[in-house]
Amino acid sequence: MTYIEYVQLSPLNKIKFKFVDFFKNFGKNFVKFFVNIYYGIIRFFKGIGRSFKEVGYAFKHGNIFTKLSFLFLGVGHMASGQIIKGIMLFLIEVLFIFYMIMTGGSALYGFTTLGNLESYFQCQYLDPTTGNYVLDSNNYHFLDQASATEMCQVLHPGQSIQTSIVHCDNSFTFLLFGVLAICIIIGFVFYYISIIKGTIKLQERKEAKLHVNSFIEDVKDYLDGKFHRVLLLLPIIGVSVFTILPIIDMILMAFTNYNRATSYPRFFSWIGIDNFITLFGGGLSKSGGIFQHTFIKILGWTIIWAIFATFLNYFFGMFTAMLINKKGIKFKKIFRTFLVFSIAMPQFISLLAFNKFFAKGGIIEDILKTIGFMSSSDSLKILSETVSARVFIIIVNIWIGIPYTMLAVTGILMNVPEDLYESAQIDGASPLTVYTKITLPYVLFITGPKLITDFVGNINNFNVIFFLTNGGPQTNSYLDAGKTDLLVTWLYKLTVNKMNYSYASVIGIMIFAICAILSLIAYRHTSAVKNEEDFA
Repeated sequence: MTYIEYVQLSPLNKIKFKFVDFFKNFGKNFVKFFVNIYYGIIRFFKGIGRSFKEVGYAFKHGNIFTKLSFLFLGVGHMASGQIIKGIMLFLIEVLFIFYMIMTGGSALYGFTTLGNLESYFQCQYLDPTTGNYVLDSNNYHFLDQASATEMCQVLHPGQSIQTSIVHCDNSFTFLLFGVLAICIIIGFVFYYISIIKGTIKLQERKEAKLHVNSFIEDVKDYLDGKFHRVLLLLPIIGVSVFTILPIIDMILMAFTNYNRATSYPRFFSWIGIDNFITLFGGGLSKSGGIFQHTFIKILGWTIIWAIFATFLNYFFGMFTAMLINKKGIKFKKIFRTFLVFSIAMPQFISLLAFNKFFAKGGIIEDILKTIGFMSSSDSLKILSETVSARVFIIIVNIWIGIPYTMLAVTGILMNVPEDLYESAQIDGASPLTVYTKITLPYVLFITGPKLITDFVGNINNFNVIFFLTNGGPQTNSYLDAGKTDLLVTWLYKLTVNKMNYSYASVIGIMIFAICAILSLIAYRHTSAVKNEEDFA
């Protein structure tokens, strides 16, 4: 369709065309997304190849001090007059070697095995002849404490028994410190390459009789022109240690059998992609089939919920802002104040209040019985039936979410040029035409990225589901989940209630993949990205 043909369409047909065009091109954009990732990986490895090529060039053309720097970092800097800097570089290398000898090597080995010896319980019984406790040499491995105590009492009847746990290998510790060791090694490799590249450049500067900075000049440079690097160093370290490292650790759990049966004090092991095979193939076991069934059902409800929660809040919030902002409406500030009350009140309190009001035996049920809409023997089933519970959640979320959109759109509407509306009135445009031609494009242009973040936020909207229904109503056809659970609340239940960390990690990876793909595809199609100069 040409641009002229598109312009001549009615507003409804334009929306229909864009809707169809989006889903028509979704497959192409989906493939393009992974193609871009592929080329990004290729560029990354090409960059690494160039770096190794530069290191080879340094070894080939470097002098004796540059070549010695391959073994002892900092020698080339010392030879070029940067004594203090060279010593510091050498000390960092020494610290890395010391770490690898003392901790890193064993951490890497532990990462590959995740431990070889389980924790177990040992039993001691009171010897009546000596009055001392004696260690029982029987095998109490693979038993819980209650079973170990019972077995020990059978073997030593009538005697005082003590059971204690013997801690051996902790797989979670092996996994965490193994990931840390790998990250340190990768970081040192990049550090090593950068130092070697800097050494050959320093040699070339000295041979060309150019100025070589002293340590004091380097310090001044980092406090002036490169001060941004100093300021960013601490946040980068913090993000790496407290965000990136735990994320990698959690992702790797998806490739283990870490669950209640294998949790601490027992150890877990690597199982490869078995959990993903279970998710996509259903697995051979009953639990594997129900895991796949639960994921498909909850994923479908999560997407439906995100669509309704995002777009209903968006358009109702926009219409509310337009209504309050309309000329001739009095007491605008009062109306806005009342609507903002739901923001001023902590969200979880509002959600818990709705839960208590509409639960069985709640205030709403009592009121309905009092006025005769319900018999005394009936009970309110809004939260106990699937369809009504889901509709209830969407409606309550509208009540909570409208004020946020209303406030955002109000500020935008105040900045729409009045001459656009005046021109439309002169041309005899209907209110619907004004909305579809002026208001909606203007608001959507500015709030397009926000709409995407709201959609992703609703996919991960934990509070509304948890405090309103706690995922209920419950069902035996799902694996540890209810009919209103989202993927994120299901993940919470698998970890906190059931300690099924491997399945939860798989779900977390799938949530990230879904959010990332949908966000990037949708963001690339927003007017704010494609036509940055519009409405300027």
